Amino acid sequence: MKSLLLTLSVCASSALAWSCAWVNNNKVEQRSLCEYNDNARTCFCVKNTQTLSVFVSGNGNVKLFSTTDCTGNYATVGNGKTQDNTQWVNSISVGKAGISSSGPNGCPDYFK
Repeated sequence: MKSLLLTLSVCASSALAWSCAWVNNNKVEQRSLCEYNDNARTCFCVKNTQTLSVFVSGNGNVKLFSTTDCTGNYATVGNGKTQDNTQWVNSISVGKAGISSSGPNGCPDYFK
């Protein structure tokens, strides 16, 4: 019984650990870029995606970069916050704070 409760609590806590960057374009379309692993961080290249604004939701941390590989200077956007005028953003790092990003794996247009 104790092992079942422990397993359920671990599953519940890991299910709650997620972070998403919601990218909006000029046509008011929205796409989510998410990391669902509570001990990971993913870099998404958005160089070929129109990024008018970025809204952040979840438990993690989102960083916006002008480079295509989530390196260099960045702007941090907090949970529940929106960053407007994000046409300068070429990559977005999503996930747990304090660890390096993996990726990106290509630079698709997320609106196609």
